[in-house]
Amino acid sequence: MPNIPYQFLLIYKVTMLKSRVFLDTNVILESFRTRGWTAICNKYSIETVEKCIEEVLTGNPNSQNHTPVQQKILTGGLTALHKVSKRNIANLVLSHPECQGLDDGELHLFAWAYAQNILPNQHIFISTADKAAIRATSMLGWINSLISLEELLQQSGVTSSQIGNLRAHYRTSWLSNIKSDILLDEIMC
Repeated sequence: MPNIPYQFLLIYKVTMLKSRVFLDTNVILESFRTRGWTAICNKYSIETVEKCIEEVLTGNPNSQNHTPVQQKILTGGLTALHKVSKRNIANLVLSHPECQGLDDGELHLFAWAYAQNILPNQHIFISTADKAAIRATSMLGWINSLISLEELLQQSGVTSSQIGNLRAHYRTSWLSNIKSDILLDEIMC
């Protein structure tokens, strides 16, 4: 057996025990707005793509709804930041043309996950509050891999006031209703 330093084995073991969660731009922003970013990063293996980071960091600071995000805290909380190639995006869109209309962040996130063929998996989740993206997860067979920011925050042990500050479309009940509507539409067709 190779001589591997104990601290690397410990990091590997802790990382392997955490569920992987892929976050889109708006979920990242809402987790910062509610001050839950650090908690979910401690509980889960948080991953995203470069496009989502770019979107998070390029918001209009003069906007009334602007959420300030420090790049060091953002990237420091991530377990992984993935680069997406044009080929990844083309493969997703050619295989699933309905994904072409996704916002850039979700398109890149889904293209990376699709290229890796990692979903569905009971230990890997996606968090988005975008209806088109949720619909796309259904078409990709990933709808059961969705998780709300509310659930992530609850499992991470944040305060009830932080959860109470969540906007409606980041809540478990909202996601459940959208998923039910999508699945019902598919059954009825």
